[in-house]
This record gives sequence, structure tokens and C-alpha cells, in this order.
Amino acid sequence: MSAWPRFAAALYGWGWEQRRAAYARGWATPERVASRVVSIGNLTVGGAGKTTLTLHLAARARAAGLAVAVVGRRYRPGPRGRGDEEELYRARLGDAAVFAGRSKLECAHRAASAGAKLVLVDDGFSHWALARDLDVVLLDASDLWGGGRLLPAGRLREPRRALQRAEVVVVSRLPDDAAPAEWLERVRPYAPAARLAAGRHRVTGVRDPAGGEVPARGAAHVVTATGNPRAVEASAREAGFEPVRLSAYRDHHWFTGEEAAREARAAGEATLLVTAKDAVRWPAGAPRAPHVLEVAWEWIAGGDAVERRVFEGAGA
Repeated sequence: MSAWPRFAAALYGWGWEQRRAAYARGWATPERVASRVVSIGNLTVGGAGKTTLTLHLAARARAAGLAVAVVGRRYRPGPRGRGDEEELYRARLGDAAVFAGRSKLECAHRAASAGAKLVLVDDGFSHWALARDLDVVLLDASDLWGGGRLLPAGRLREPRRALQRAEVVVVSRLPDDAAPAEWLERVRPYAPAARLAAGRHRVTGVRDPAGGEVPARGAAHVVTATGNPRAVEASAREAGFEPVRLSAYRDHHWFTGEEAAREARAAGEATLLVTAKDAVRWPAGAPRAPHVLEVAWEWIAGGDAVERRVFEGAGA
């Protein structure tokens, strides 16, 4: 590694320390809103599964009779001025339950004013200005520590010791044959006071372009612009596709018509396959609409206790 990434990472770490110190010494104070606020965040850049877990928790909250809203940053908006995660949340939860914009703090205030008793903040662990009642942090089992270095030398957004702020740490994307206890013991030294849990993305089916359920069979050409393309490839194989070819783009990339046409040609007779989040960013009117690989959150260890912590105090 050249000297520049190491220097940039050291500078990034210095900036993080200054911000941490400002809040620790009371020079800056996080602001509270009139709702229970729970962050679902991560320690690294990339796809640890925040969106999937947030959708699961929102559905569980609604089933328990809780008024829940999801708050997130409007990141890399597409043609309609909305981000991909925002579009996905709106499709699954309805417009009234989703609040997105440049400021998560302002969005959380709006959600509380609209009557939400529980506010789930997508990617809120590093958002110091908003006070939370609970921090849930996900660590991707395929790369727990983001290469072990801070950005841009590695994928860590904060040092490992930042996990001391988290009340709940979840190891996500656990392999099928993994023993959860072994993975949780790897995390425990960095979060000794946190409740630990583990989960995975369970494949629930494949939708055709018309929205119908179809069997997964034969070859698949996976096109994805998510934080963990290899995890999407693995899910396609879990669904039943084989062989699987992967075409990966930058996370949150909005596909152009030219790119969609090129990927359709590359797929040939194989199933053109994307995730639900990629489908939001697929261009309307493309010559070939893709099939959509559907996944859902599945707890492997500690899930019931985590959900009790998330919902406690929100009221019904």
C-alpha cells in the first residue's frame, strides 16, 4: 500500500477523534426527538444488511401494533429525486412511514411529529447529532473489520473500539454451516457490554418482470450495484441458479438504458437477475426487464432478545 492511503486514513482517524472528543466533553450535544429512536448501522462501508434488517424490524413493529417510521439520508437520488433505499422503503411500508432527506435529525423530528412512536434510522451509528435510545450495529461475516483499516486505506468508518457505544451487535450474512457462537466470540472483545446476535439473508423466492413467483433454475446473469456483490451471487446460487455470472457496479449506481441493454445481451439465454434494491434503479423502458431475487432477514441466534430491546418503551 502506498503512503497516501495510510496518510489519508490517519487524517480521517484524527478527524474522528476530534468529533468523538467534542461529544464526550459536552462541547457538542446530540439532540433528542419525541419518539423512541433506534439506529441500525454498521462499522464499515458496504452492504452489511441494514436495509433488510430494518424492513424486518418495521414489519415486526407493525405486527405488534406500533406506529413505526423509517428515517434515512437521501443518498444519490435517481430520476424521481429519491434514493434507492428510500424508494424500496416506500414500496414496502408506504409513503407515510418513510422520511428521507439531507438531515437525519430533521427527518427524525418530522417522523415524530407525524405520530411515529418508534423511529428506525437506517445507517445512524455514525450520525452523532441525533440522540438514539438504542444503537444496533451490523458486522458482515464475510469481512468483519473492513480490512482492518480506516477509510480510505480500508473500509472501516470508525475504529473497532467504537463498538463500545453499541448496545446490540449483530453478525450478519453468516454462512449456512457456521456456528454462531464462534463468530460472536470474535466480536465480544470489542463490545463486551453489548448484546450479541447473528442473522442471515434468507432467499424467499424469485419474481418475474410481471411480479409473479417463478422457479429458480438454470444459468443466471446477476447484475448488482450493492455493497456486497459476492453475497448477491451466493444468494442466487442458494435460490437454485447455476452457473451464476456476476456483473458488479458501484454501490447505489443507477443503471442507464445503454447499460441495461448491454447486460441483457450479456445474459443471453440466462436469467437476468437483480436484487430488489437494484430493481429500483433499473431504467424504465429497458428492452429486457430483469427477474428479482427476493431475500428476507432471518435470525440465527439472539433475535428475540434483540427485538425486545428494539421495541421496549415504544408503546402500542
